[in-house]
Amino acid sequence: MTSNRFCVFCGNPPEKKNREHILPQWLLDLTGDPKRVVNFGTNYKNGRTVRFDWLNFCVPACESCNAEFSNLEGRAKSYVLRLTAREALSSIEYSDFLDWLDKVRIGVWVAYHFIQGNPTNIEPSFHIKTRICQKDRMVAIYPIAGDGVGLNAFGVESLIYHSQPSCFALRINDLLIFNMSTDYLFSARCGFPFPKSRYIALDGDNPYLMHMSDFQITRRVKHPLVRWKIAKPSIHLYQPIMNGSSDERFQSGFLGDYNSFDSYLARHTMPPYPSGKGILYFQHQDRVEPIIDINQPIEFESINGCESRPMHELVKQVYKFQIYLFEIGEFTAKNRELLISQLRRKKALIKWNKNVISYYSALGNL
Repeated sequence: MTSNRFCVFCGNPPEKKNREHILPQWLLDLTGDPKRVVNFGTNYKNGRTVRFDWLNFCVPACESCNAEFSNLEGRAKSYVLRLTAREALSSIEYSDFLDWLDKVRIGVWVAYHFIQGNPTNIEPSFHIKTRICQKDRMVAIYPIAGDGVGLNAFGVESLIYHSQPSCFALRINDLLIFNMSTDYLFSARCGFPFPKSRYIALDGDNPYLMHMSDFQITRRVKHPLVRWKIAKPSIHLYQPIMNGSSDERFQSGFLGDYNSFDSYLARHTMPPYPSGKGILYFQHQDRVEPIIDINQPIEFESINGCESRPMHELVKQVYKFQIYLFEIGEFTAKNRELLISQLRRKKALIKWNKNVISYYSALGNL
């Protein structure tokens, strides 16, 4: 599965084109036969189910772009092997692992753009290079009972994901890795700058771009960091991300930071200051723990019987959070018909996810 249109990393016509495996070769080898044929959902142009082997889940890439990310892949392989062995990663390693999850999440989105035949009629406005470490992001890791071998990507076939690639999950053998990333998802509750006003204008001078204003900062941490309940994982990490800005009002070079030096942000961001990249926050059941030491090892927490959830509920959670992230987005338009069309589209995409949620709910009754 390929397209000749653009490089998955930079978005330009590929130079010295080669193929990028969206889910890397080492991951396919780790989780079974890399030539196994899998179902990639529906092509909405012809109505056919798309099936091919994992090795052909590829998109074009510039040779230089592919080489640029090879070191990240090498580190990610080490992280995944250690996680499947239930070993600790340090805070800085988890931050690097979140970079890899950004890469995979956006790469899968670009690939499904072609697989699905562009059902929502959009053109990718960003690619891997411009999306890594650009928005608040989190990861929750769930051990799965049994010692099965396999690889699944959940949520990536949904039409909400096609429109907004902010939430997905990877099952890697006996782990489920749940990942979310979007604008200012929890910055405010980590004590970071956040805009009081945030919306997407559908028309005007800058259509379909985020408009933000009235930035504030509390410098206080609140529990929980996302006010929608999430099933307890063994690893539960959040990382706020500040967006760079050339606006002279923001003296540190990041949106919302009006000071050239802020003691709270200096303590709660990765060095060297100002990096704009927050430290990690571990969310426990009763508190949020800022991990100030970037070299601190983060151990797996135990999950007792009443806290554990079956696999179908964990997968259902992906589609529920996709709806949650999709609904918190606010749209405006001077053209009323354009706004009505957007609301109809939003309703249809949410209905699609709700049907999937009903399917997984039915599995719990079997």
